[in-house]
Amino acid sequence: MRKVSLIAGFILCMISVICGQPIEDNMPRITGAIALQNATIVTAPGAAPYTGTVLIRDGLITDVKAGSTIPPDAYIIQADSLFVYPAFVDAFSYTGVKNPESEDDRRNRSRPDVDEEGNPSLDDAGITPYQSVRASFDPKDKSIADWREQGFAIAHVVPHGQMLPGMGSVIILSGEEADKMLWKENTSMYSQWSGARGSYPQTLIGVFAKWRELYQNASQLVSHQAIYDEGTFVTRPQYNRAHEALIPVVKNEKPVYFRAPEAKNISRALALQEDLGMDMVIADATEAWYFKDKLKSRSIPLVLSLKLPEDKSEKSKKDGDKNAASSDSVKTTDTTEVVIVDPEKEAFEKRRAESLEQHRQQAGVLAGEGIPFSFGTMSTRTGDFMKNIRLMIENGLDSVQALAALTTQPAKLLGIDKHCGTIAPGKMANMMICTAPLFSEDNTIKYMLVEGALYEYELKEKKKGNSKETLSRISLVEGTWAYLIDSPDQVREGTFTFKKSGEQVTGTITGQDMTDGGNDELENIVIDGKTIAFTFDIELGGQMIELEFDLEVDGDAMDGSVSVAEFGSFKVTGQRTNKPE
Repeated sequence: MRKVSLIAGFILCMISVICGQPIEDNMPRITGAIALQNATIVTAPGAAPYTGTVLIRDGLITDVKAGSTIPPDAYIIQADSLFVYPAFVDAFSYTGVKNPESEDDRRNRSRPDVDEEGNPSLDDAGITPYQSVRASFDPKDKSIADWREQGFAIAHVVPHGQMLPGMGSVIILSGEEADKMLWKENTSMYSQWSGARGSYPQTLIGVFAKWRELYQNASQLVSHQAIYDEGTFVTRPQYNRAHEALIPVVKNEKPVYFRAPEAKNISRALALQEDLGMDMVIADATEAWYFKDKLKSRSIPLVLSLKLPEDKSEKSKKDGDKNAASSDSVKTTDTTEVVIVDPEKEAFEKRRAESLEQHRQQAGVLAGEGIPFSFGTMSTRTGDFMKNIRLMIENGLDSVQALAALTTQPAKLLGIDKHCGTIAPGKMANMMICTAPLFSEDNTIKYMLVEGALYEYELKEKKKGNSKETLSRISLVEGTWAYLIDSPDQVREGTFTFKKSGEQVTGTITGQDMTDGGNDELENIVIDGKTIAFTFDIELGGQMIELEFDLEVDGDAMDGSVSVAEFGSFKVTGQRTNKPE
């Protein structure tokens, strides 16, 4: 990738650009004008495409029409075969935000100190509503460039943490300094159903009770301050950082983005909103279709997750023919092949298929009900983003609605629709220049414009690994491993078994409560260097939950963590007990 930004054409032709390094770092700006000539332009969701020219100067769109007069100092992009769309706006993400607490810090953390009433400090309790994104924002974080390459120019980002991590800000995905990239700071409050580790509020009930306590104390502070300001003989209000930070929430001046992926989380968040009356946005939702009537009647803003569960049946189809003969579920006699069906396994696969269909149809169902929503990338990998959007479109989401959920809807939700979300004179020059219609299979983004800064992308050939590298990766984990998961209530133990299947690795799991639903297969197994990552679907309380493992292998030992939806991350250790010869 190379950033060509606002440099005259004749200089661009003479300079070799190193991947990822902006040209203007060591060069003076010669022009602030860019012209996208004779492009097929879609100015907004639902707008008819037409051929015209887009003129840009100093980061703003100055003209959009056919036959525009191009300024003599403009850098011209001949876009005859290209398509121009408004760039995406990410409604909820961690883009560019570092987690200040490392995994080692979490593992080695001792039980927090408490006061005379048994309460830990605000930081130890995960209650830091006064925390700003600026403290953990890294302008050079790789995620900024990665999501920009997917078409995003603006993002609403929040800090990492537990129950109340802090305030969200709107950032521009271009630049090298925080001051220039942090556009609108502290515009939202971020919360989630994630209790403190080893102290109150640790449970979901505790988080609910703590939210009520904080909200009521902040409300009392507002009332006390008003009385104190108006008269005499009134004691001075006692201040608390958390209560002060929540005053804009109490006054409905700042919305709370409540991360609530699964149905039970959404139900609790809606109950909390109804109880306290705060302005709330349900964020990172994966099962919002259960509450379409409530969301519609109460006009609760919604940010849908762009994460979709993997279709496990596709993998089964690919591996079925070569694995069927060796499967324990197939017995062969002299003349007959008998397939033994495990009823629990079959029921589990049926529930998983139904869940997959519901997740894929969620956006289409909500759009069909007239419920507006935006998309957020918090739980999504860049490599899955466009694939998942296309799957939603295949399952009932109109392409116009998809574009709206990525542009005009999040811009309106964040209060920035006056400046971005569509292509129009006077707005920020945030655009994608594509090789084909936006959501088509053969489309790629050729250029990105982020507030006038121009980025050019080139197709990269995928490297093919050789068989020696493959065998080396597989031997790293092949065999049976005894594992321990250090969860809050108890230490859970069981085994992982990894086997070579062609040039791939397959895996299974055993353990307490792990396979009660009939599933024991590990999925999405990726080996990178000395680390192995994989997922496992488990059924809890009628809901499908995905466990995400991330482990480092050192000889016959492994060490790492497992993330369990909103419940947090827990330490995992393992020891290889058997290795094939």
